Amino acid sequence: MNLPENAAVFGYTLGCRLNSYETEALVGELVDKLSGNRVNSPAEADLILVNTCAVTGRSQARSRKTVRAYTARYPDAVIVVTGCVAVVSPEDYNGMDRVTVVPNEKKHLIASMISGVQKECSGEYLYPVSAPVTTSKTRAFLKIQDGCSNRCTYCIVPLARGDSRSQPRELVLSQAKEMAEAGYCEICLTGVDIADYGRGLYTNGYGLPELVEELLEIGGFRLRIGSVEPQYLTVKTLENLVIPGLCKHFHIPFQSGSDRILKKMGRRYGRAEEDELLDAVTTLFPGACVGSDIIAGFPGESEEDYQQSLALAKDRRINYLHVFPFSPRPGTPAAGMKPLHTEKITMRSRELRRVSAGSRREFRKSNLSSTRTMLVESRTINGRMIGFTDNYIPVFAPEKAQEGELTDVRLTEDSICWEQR
Repeated sequence: MNLPENAAVFGYTLGCRLNSYETEALVGELVDKLSGNRVNSPAEADLILVNTCAVTGRSQARSRKTVRAYTARYPDAVIVVTGCVAVVSPEDYNGMDRVTVVPNEKKHLIASMISGVQKECSGEYLYPVSAPVTTSKTRAFLKIQDGCSNRCTYCIVPLARGDSRSQPRELVLSQAKEMAEAGYCEICLTGVDIADYGRGLYTNGYGLPELVEELLEIGGFRLRIGSVEPQYLTVKTLENLVIPGLCKHFHIPFQSGSDRILKKMGRRYGRAEEDELLDAVTTLFPGACVGSDIIAGFPGESEEDYQQSLALAKDRRINYLHVFPFSPRPGTPAAGMKPLHTEKITMRSRELRRVSAGSRREFRKSNLSSTRTMLVESRTINGRMIGFTDNYIPVFAPEKAQEGELTDVRLTEDSICWEQR
């Protein structure tokens, strides 16, 4: 690759927090290997890294559109494409000039490949082995797990990222210490299925709660956990997560409120287990914000099935939703199932999103007059810095607050950032 000395590197992420974390690590390695610098605009870049997402047809199409736009707008830039689309559909980028496609399992080689010095990563650890401590984010993300062994009938992630694997605790702890020393006051644990942490790696019962406890013993930061799949999330796990310093925010992707549809999806739980988990969260973590994912219009979803999912969405114990219109993914069993009419899927998605908007607002209103701790971010709205409380409410920072610090804020009509999702 023909790159100038001190090359400028820009990274763009599509999809999940795990992708975002890996993009930060890749950009950091590229800057180091090339003795270059990180830039905040593709227009300034000699090298553009695009980390793609294939979880839905829309995200895959957006990945392709983004790369095509970069090739057209920045004819002098070298473009490297990695991520899930690079595994499941690398042909999307055939014929695009100056584009190099690198699959997930080879992304740890990108920096060495571009710098011309080949170096394999130890197979004992997941990528990356060094924490990206100089990032574009105010909070730090820490990868503790990758892949998924659940094989849900609609999901392409296992094809793109492989089976579930856990990062050994000693590396997770050392990376967290680096992040704490770099001044991060919030660390968010990320992965594909972090509730499965430790399975296959440890035989002594060491899992997510034990890891969280050890991380918080380091001190200097609060901890937020990412999405936790209900297949491996248990009431006992939640009981063991009642640890000072853990943010009161849980995202549990139930996907449906219908036992029949959950079975068709290959989810190994039912509506009763969903209720059990919701009861446990609200009892053990008073004031917690609970989010969930729901797939609208899964093949075969009857009106009765949908009404059961709608009832779940309206449950006051759930405070917001990520709604996904069903998107057939090539190579998955659900792709061969008879789809619902597009108009019906769209109507159901819209109704679920309206419910979510109302639930989010009601949750924020229920917190009025309380005092919570927020992390001050660099983002601004109307010239005012914003951030999120421990229970995931966006608020305006107090005057003289500094980016990256934790500070208390009283929740009022004026301090809550109502328009922020």
